[in-house]
Amino acid sequence: MSLTTGDDLLARIPDSDVATFRADAHRRLTAAEFARVDAVYTQGLEATCRWFTARSGRPCHHDLDRRTDPIWFGRNEVAWAERMRTVLRPRPAARRFPPARVVGRTDEWLDILGLYRFLGGFVAGSPGRGYTVVRLRGAQAAFLLHGMRLELPPDLNYSVGTGMSTGRLDTTTVEWIRERTADPVDAAALATMLFTGATTVELGCVPRVASTGDALVFTGPIGYSRAADVYVWVIPPAARALLQQAYDLRETHAGGGSKLFAGAVGAAGGRLRETAARCGIALPESHHWHRSWIRQTGLLRGQDQPEYVRNTDLLFGLRLVSRPGPLRGE
Repeated sequence: MSLTTGDDLLARIPDSDVATFRADAHRRLTAAEFARVDAVYTQGLEATCRWFTARSGRPCHHDLDRRTDPIWFGRNEVAWAERMRTVLRPRPAARRFPPARVVGRTDEWLDILGLYRFLGGFVAGSPGRGYTVVRLRGAQAAFLLHGMRLELPPDLNYSVGTGMSTGRLDTTTVEWIRERTADPVDAAALATMLFTGATTVELGCVPRVASTGDALVFTGPIGYSRAADVYVWVIPPAARALLQQAYDLRETHAGGGSKLFAGAVGAAGGRLRETAARCGIALPESHHWHRSWIRQTGLLRGQDQPEYVRNTDLLFGLRLVSRPGPLRGE
């Protein structure tokens, strides 16, 4: 087990999977470092348990010896996903995504949308890579406690995409952009680049109909051949009003075109860079959605659905007491 560089909040984090992550953090980090990591880890675990409870309507008892039904989406998510599937229906002929080999009756399309919305919302507004990784390990622990696996990329600590290689987009940053950008569409394009780290080609192809209020859902510049290829960019709460304003402007102005950020990206991203320079904001490194950790998780999900797990050695690391003995001095 090695330690990797995190962020300003969590400078060092274990390069371990969920089975030993918390135990490795306790062994290898100083008392103060472990306390910070454990707080974020616990926050991620508890937030995921609340998510399960809200969708299942059942209290969270963490009964490790009882089989429970997988919960990926609730009634509202199903209705939302069905609507988006209609909007994004491939041309010329509509078809349903074929279910993965081991999905059974579960529709792979709904499954992936539920997963992507959960993951994107879970890290929206993350202050940095370390925070994202630790919170996701907490989410994995919650899935195990509910009898399921949440498979994440094996190189998660080094992955790219939302919350990993992007910057934090908070209310202060959004207001800074608003004050220095006259065109709402320019402002929305810059904000989207900051929380997605998308390429300019991807930004330029986002259709107006992709906007759902809390996410941008579309098929990308080259379409899709499987459910995991569908883009789901969950919009951080701080930026939702800004994106809605751009959408409303496109809807009310005739000749606005079908693309949400039309005119705001420019040739080879020239206009976008000008907007960023005017705001004094450094753009994050761009990475195509197909390289993102969320999409990689979707590919893993399609190959190996969450399995029921019992209280085996894999769960031993999760059963540490909340305060594992006297904390070491720094």
